[in-house]
Amino acid sequence: MTPVAVLLWQSGLMVAGEMPPLPAASLRVPSTVVRIACFNTEALAVPGESSRFARERFDPGRQRHLERVAAVIEVIDPDILVLSEVASAEPVEMLATMLKEKGLGDFQAYHVDGRDQFTGFDVAVLSRLEPDQLDGSSVRLFAPEKTPRRSAVLAGEAELPWTAERYIEPQDDGSSREEIAVLKRHVVCCFSVAGRKLGLVGLHLKSNPSDPAANAQRTAEVEIVRRIVCRDLLPRGYLPIVLGDINDYDPDVPMADPVRKTQTTVLRSLRDIDPTTTGDELVNAAAAIPRVADRYSSHWDYNENAAADPEDVFTLIDHILLDRQLAEGLRRAFICHASGLEASDHFPVVVDIDLAAVPAARR
Repeated sequence: MTPVAVLLWQSGLMVAGEMPPLPAASLRVPSTVVRIACFNTEALAVPGESSRFARERFDPGRQRHLERVAAVIEVIDPDILVLSEVASAEPVEMLATMLKEKGLGDFQAYHVDGRDQFTGFDVAVLSRLEPDQLDGSSVRLFAPEKTPRRSAVLAGEAELPWTAERYIEPQDDGSSREEIAVLKRHVVCCFSVAGRKLGLVGLHLKSNPSDPAANAQRTAEVEIVRRIVCRDLLPRGYLPIVLGDINDYDPDVPMADPVRKTQTTVLRSLRDIDPTTTGDELVNAAAAIPRVADRYSSHWDYNENAAADPEDVFTLIDHILLDRQLAEGLRRAFICHASGLEASDHFPVVVDIDLAAVPAARR
């Protein structure tokens, strides 16, 4: 029996084999430290839900998937968590219920339907901090309900909204064609905490950092992210945090995989989030992870045997980018590798920020 258990036994607070639950308020101190994380949950869907690409086909598997994801969240114990690859609001709400049952506090689910009609996956937020209401909503999506036809835009017959971006897509035959990108999978959620204003942009950008066409689309998506930050968050005084499954590598932050290199400017453009000012406005929190060997957030199971093999690929494609002022309060950054492929093919990226160390006014 541990010393704490002995004291509880002697005080009569514990009967044989029992420990009283800790109050939720004791989970973390000091109160000015906020833990923010992002986690790709790999096609998370609830039992009975219609989902084309759900990881688990049958209901028992889906329930186990939810339990495993909830167990990972229980370990990292975040205050604000951005989730990608959720099929709808239902799995996020179910996770919130499970976390409350685990005693982690009053988590609330915040979800907005994205524009990815192919996979149906969205980006959502789980939080035990209440978000600010902006434009009448706690979570917002910056994507046109209907994108103008490409031919009409190219012919000058339709105007492209600022939430879309034209780009050149290379073709397999060596030619190219002009396409239109929209930010299909994202969420914007803002918080006022300890006198500081945090503006989170949760992302799930186009996948496959080795494919030229995908890289072109992802690069175009980043330009929309930059506009969201500059047009919406900065004018309202929010310090931006861009986080989630970026699906690309940061050329200026060494990762566990020394072989794969980015073919794009995606991470550099995100760090230089405001093109009207000199230098980078955002900092990649991964640079604060002490061991380069720990800097991986994705496990590509090359032979699909649900085990880590020498031919598998471990790369850093999930990132948390912090406003430089917020980075002054960064106390810890880590990637939780305590789970395996049973929960997801990604691992949560986590930061602790002491808001008391963050300047109160934007510089």
